[in-house]
Amino acid sequence: MGLFADASSMGSPIQKHRVLVANDLQWIDGQLETLGDPNNYINQDTLDVFTISEPRIAPWAFTGLPSSRPNEIILARENVQFLLFPGEETFGQFHAAPRREMLIINLNLAIVRGSAPFLSEAKLSNFLDFWKGLYFPVTDARIHFLSPSAGELPTQDQLVYINRRAIQSYTHA
Repeated sequence: MGLFADASSMGSPIQKHRVLVANDLQWIDGQLETLGDPNNYINQDTLDVFTISEPRIAPWAFTGLPSSRPNEIILARENVQFLLFPGEETFGQFHAAPRREMLIINLNLAIVRGSAPFLSEAKLSNFLDFWKGLYFPVTDARIHFLSPSAGELPTQDQLVYINRRAIQSYTHA
């Protein structure tokens, strides 16, 4: 074998991960293509949209429109309230913070109870100041939806990412 590895044996940095996404209008189940680790990808400052392929889209409220299955959907990243990566492979790439605290986080669409990262000397009143990025992880999450959907919704997941700008309030659990 030569000094340089064959490019085909190194694996592509482009990955596809199953993702479940909630925004104000709809619930989406599809495939998110990422450049590298999805846990870092969703927090890139230069990323404005998520492109989800093979989506199954269900509206929150019945408006006479059925669920749909287009080839892809483009979502404004800032308008996503939370997202889940239900696959074991994605969770395997996640590295939890050494210090976590149980929180109850209130969003427009759901109440999420789970373990949030508390970095450095963070306290309840400022833990988000220590977290860099739009989305922060909540592990061992239980999700209580405040609105019904036409789709089947998960009530728990080992990893949920919450948009810090979508938070209405939070407290210790």
